[in-house]
Amino acid sequence: MAPGTGDGETRMAAELDDQGFILSIHNHCDRWCERCPFTSRCRVFAMEMSIRIDGFDGELARAAEDLPANPVEGWAGEDFLAEAEDVLSEEEIEQEMLARDVTRAIAEVHSLTEAADGLAKLTRPLVDAAETRVTAGGPETEAFRDPLEVLAHYKYFVAVKVRRALSGRDNPPILDEDGRPFPSDADGSARIAYLTCAAARDAAQRLATIDPGLASLVAPFTQTADRVLDLIDEAFPGHRSFRRPGFDDAPEG
Repeated sequence: MAPGTGDGETRMAAELDDQGFILSIHNHCDRWCERCPFTSRCRVFAMEMSIRIDGFDGELARAAEDLPANPVEGWAGEDFLAEAEDVLSEEEIEQEMLARDVTRAIAEVHSLTEAADGLAKLTRPLVDAAETRVTAGGPETEAFRDPLEVLAHYKYFVAVKVRRALSGRDNPPILDEDGRPFPSDADGSARIAYLTCAAARDAAQRLATIDPGLASLVAPFTQTADRVLDLIDEAFPGHRSFRRPGFDDAPEG
């Protein structure tokens, strides 16, 4: 996967595994499989469907079939020594856990997290009011369906992705075999948070267009959504150039 291109964009070029699944496509999606055009190329979706059909034990059995009969076969002595050298001491593990706790604590009080949580709180009364109109019936009933589904699906999603982005933005970059950094996971999380927040804002605006009586609930929602979008831009300027595997860079074949 190429980490960058000459035009300044952060590339996570889509690659396929040996079964035709797009590598890492699930890492930066909106978890809405019912609307996703890439379910047939997503290994996680395939595994989830397999578990639903055959149960968790069935999926484990299939995974075991792909394991070598002798896991140690092919390992050289220097491989074991290298693994041993990578083992962290108990003190180092405690320090790592403490650092993660501090990072999460800082993320919790960040203005972006507070704004995203505020957006989630504003969703419920707006959805409840719109659903009341749907229950009452009328020619606009069907028009309410899509924006309501969008708001319901993304109610907590934006805040979750914002927390993931903030918790990982200071992590050191992961390098490829040539020593080049892979695209930042924090930027990827910020990117999907931005896209879903914008979609939720647009859905709310559509509700106000369908029924102007919802304007008093839509206005604070859209204002808060705009604030979340501005704060994401401010905290993660690299998110706009992040390319999501499959969605932004389709694989060949």
